[in-house]
Amino acid sequence: MIEEDLFELLDSVLSPLGARSEDGDESRDRPLDVLRYYVRPVRLSALPIVGRGLSVVAVCRQPIDVGMVGDGYRKLIERLARVVNTRFPPIRRGRGLTLGMTAVVTTPEPIGPEDDAILARILDPVSRARAVPLGVLRVNLGQEAVSFSLRRGPLGVFPEPEAVADALSARLRRFVPLLET
Repeated sequence: MIEEDLFELLDSVLSPLGARSEDGDESRDRPLDVLRYYVRPVRLSALPIVGRGLSVVAVCRQPIDVGMVGDGYRKLIERLARVVNTRFPPIRRGRGLTLGMTAVVTTPEPIGPEDDAILARILDPVSRARAVPLGVLRVNLGQEAVSFSLRRGPLGVFPEPEAVADALSARLRRFVPLLET
């Protein structure tokens, strides 16, 4: 699979949900290359500003200074949340205060059976950021493999993490740890 195939797959899943794609950007102060954003406005309640938000799926490359061991992916999620906060400020066009963020990270590192458990430990809210991580999906295009960790958003208004995980799981391999007896 190549990046173009990944984008076609994501377009086919996220467009029917109402998401529009936007070009990515490169952050130099926090080294990160975001290839593309998928953005969809969401309504959490009838309150004008507090009740509005955005669902953002950010497709990025794993930075060279980030690895799976230690705090590497937690740093990546924090870095991505801050970049998303900067790209989608709450004041412009009444976007609201909440950002439900899904990270799709392309990586050159091999994916193994322990990756899902490692990713599950990093889905905590990010301090000083409006972006709430709802899912992180790690994709190795050469290996054609995926690992991920997801959590449900409030009121079920953020279906993107599950939809992307389902689409990638149907197309790419998943490594599941062996059952211990």
